[in-house]
Amino acid sequence: MESCRATRRTVLSAMLAVVAAPRIVAAQEQSPAGAAGQFLSAEKTQRFLMGPEVSPTDLWTFRTQGKPPVLRARQGQEFRFRVLNELPEEIWLHFFGVRGPADMMSVAVPSGPGGDLEVVFTPPDAGTFWFGPLLNASRLRDMGLTGMLIVEEATAIPGMVDIPLIVDDWMLDDQGRMDQNFGSLDAAIGEGRMGNWFTVNGDYKPRIDIDRGKPARLRVLNVCNTRTVSLQLKNIDVMIIAEDGQPVTPRAPGLEPLTLAPGQRLDLLVVTLLDQAVISLDLLEDVVEAAFLLGQGTAGQGPADNFALPANPLPVAASAEPRSVPLLIAGGEKGGLQSARVGEETLDLRKLLEKGLAWAINGVAGLGGPFLFEAQKGETLLLVVENKTSFAQPIHVHGHVWQVVEQGGAALDGQPWRDTAVIPGSSAVKLLLVADNPGPWAIQSLVAERCDAGLIGAFRVT
Repeated sequence: MESCRATRRTVLSAMLAVVAAPRIVAAQEQSPAGAAGQFLSAEKTQRFLMGPEVSPTDLWTFRTQGKPPVLRARQGQEFRFRVLNELPEEIWLHFFGVRGPADMMSVAVPSGPGGDLEVVFTPPDAGTFWFGPLLNASRLRDMGLTGMLIVEEATAIPGMVDIPLIVDDWMLDDQGRMDQNFGSLDAAIGEGRMGNWFTVNGDYKPRIDIDRGKPARLRVLNVCNTRTVSLQLKNIDVMIIAEDGQPVTPRAPGLEPLTLAPGQRLDLLVVTLLDQAVISLDLLEDVVEAAFLLGQGTAGQGPADNFALPANPLPVAASAEPRSVPLLIAGGEKGGLQSARVGEETLDLRKLLEKGLAWAINGVAGLGGPFLFEAQKGETLLLVVENKTSFAQPIHVHGHVWQVVEQGGAALDGQPWRDTAVIPGSSAVKLLLVADNPGPWAIQSLVAERCDAGLIGAFRVT
């Protein structure tokens, strides 16, 4: 294990030459909330993604105590776990959506024996979050290196059962072999790496038992590299109770599919469940079954009419007029990018493409250049995000949440606080953000290929 004085760098710290020396602790007996004794191991494995009739696929995946890969913490309590990396390369591990300390939300996990380390932080928010690689995401995410972090409420909800549903797509041939053309510049310039095979919790059409005598919470996560998934539910009634980990006023989804961009999450409270419910993916040209929920036992009393999750302790926006910060997204196919700053130099488009870069925010490609902006702790900002490209852009903010207050020139009221916003193509969105979490942070695309190709930038809260 890493020594107590060993230095662990965050991704942003490494890029910006900021070094932190976080606290390393020894593992202890596991508590009910998973505060100690848990582990996360990155390993090579094989899995029958196409069913038992087809050869297994070679994968790189996270392993935890159970399947699918899930870590569990308790809101407001110290959370610790060991990370082991048995893969042949270093992994930059990030916790998406968690408003934890900067030196723990992105950590470098060395490869090989002796490189395991302990991660320690206290999550301020309850909710559904996720973890995965920040760098080389096109390859590592599509090889299977993703998982879910469940942060339970400070006061447990009596009898509530969690059902993780991690949706992914894979680019496979008829023999189950994965296409190895990771980091393709064509994919980065276009819509990204789009899979042709679908799994839930790493399995093909899994059958998941649900005890109808207990209240159940479906925690749905989209970990696809590029694909925005649209889910259809049959033989089950649900209420949406949280989005991107943040509680919302419960509402029925209606007749429209449940839509999740890469990295987004939905928490669904099961109201009624028949013997077999079906979760399907709406692919526009087709609808494919993805998973089955099997009702077990006799239905108990349904959730209370006034059920709602307790609010998280989110920052309060200052009453003064927020400072406006422009963020311009350019790049990709016909995306208006002519040149961008990379580190200390400015490169024209040809040289950018030679380096595998095709996207920029405010004319800066990747993490090596200047900060996009700086803010004082507690300052309220209005991020004016202009998407000059023809693609919808799922944009994620590290260590914070934001609220959409205007889209396409129309003011919006009462929108939920989230960590991801989808900016329509050739459009602008205004996002309210309270910069309450000190440290260097990133704003990035959750399309893996675009992030790798420059659609990520840093800001700092002092």
